[in-house]
Amino acid sequence: MNANYNSLGVKFSRRFSRGLTYLVGYTWSKAIDSGSGIRTLGADTLFPQNSYCLSCERSLSIFDVNHRFVTSLLYELPLGKGKTFLNQGGLVNALLGGWQLSSIITIQSGFPLTVQDGNVSLAGGFFDRPDATGISTELARGQRTTDQWFNTAAYIQQADGTFGNVGRNTVIGPGITNWDFSTLKDFHFTEGKYLQFRFEAFNILNHPIWGDPDTYFPDNTFGKIRSTRIDMRQLQFGLKFVF
Repeated sequence: MNANYNSLGVKFSRRFSRGLTYLVGYTWSKAIDSGSGIRTLGADTLFPQNSYCLSCERSLSIFDVNHRFVTSLLYELPLGKGKTFLNQGGLVNALLGGWQLSSIITIQSGFPLTVQDGNVSLAGGFFDRPDATGISTELARGQRTTDQWFNTAAYIQQADGTFGNVGRNTVIGPGITNWDFSTLKDFHFTEGKYLQFRFEAFNILNHPIWGDPDTYFPDNTFGKIRSTRIDMRQLQFGLKFVF
């Protein structure tokens, strides 16, 4: 296996001060290989299309994520005893003091996918790839839908008994845009004993995170997306007594 990875990373962070800490990171990268592993992520093939042309397998790795942006934040509201606003104890502090908000935002490119068309070569591997028509695989952002994620006209079945000329991982699947949010507060009774309330919202904006499109050329659903990668918005509440 011949693999290569290059990346550029940028990070900004703030240590906890005045109730706020955050970490912001961005990575621009490219991963290239001739095989990413056996059935890794369910996207790579078990064998090369043509065992006598391993160089034909060199392409983007299935792990390649061209762009990835992640930010995490924790903020303690300035309310209650010892804080900027409503600086008092008693019931006010018990109800309004000590609330913490946290957030994780993830935005990244999609993973590469390989178009396959079975055993047209009659070599018995069932990992053949079709021929390219010369048309670009990519559709304009406004043209991409779940019914046609990429340009299916970019592929044509090769002649029987031959290997196609399309490389591995020529399709880029949907990216990920996700925002998780949570808030918590500790209600203290005595030293070392408190009740913690927590509210968590996963994918709080209910943004659809699509699964991969069908990349098996003979299918009627070729190029279509029929599932989501993760569930839609989930909300959960929790109570924990610490003693």
